[in-house]
Amino acid sequence: MRADSQKEREGDWIPAIDIDPSGAIRWFVRSTNYAPFKIARDAIGAKLARKYGDNVPDDVLAEAHGNLAVEHLLLGWEGLVDDDEQDIPFSPEKAIEILTDPEYRYIRGSIYGAATRVGREEAEFVAAKIKN
Repeated sequence: MRADSQKEREGDWIPAIDIDPSGAIRWFVRSTNYAPFKIARDAIGAKLARKYGDNVPDDVLAEAHGNLAVEHLLLGWEGLVDDDEQDIPFSPEKAIEILTDPEYRYIRGSIYGAATRVGREEAEFVAAKIKN
């Protein structure tokens, strides 16, 4: 099985089926295997562990994980709407506002989940093709 390392680095559109089964919401994300993300994630994890041990407050985690996602993983979105069903245009500023808010943990989790799937579709397709 092969992963698509180009998509892992450059990003791919992944449906947010965990929060929107219709597939209307999509994230344009890089993979959690993207090297700059892994380096930054490990550094912030070590820093938070030194400061808080195993009891990092939720708001601190939300800020750290939200900032990591915007800086390294999330490149865009489609289909995200506000309470009035108006499209929320993607911008790094809006992404920071949403992803660092502890109350939007489902959106943050969805983006991280999507980032774990980038490049994997190709590997699954290759495996299915080999079986046939």
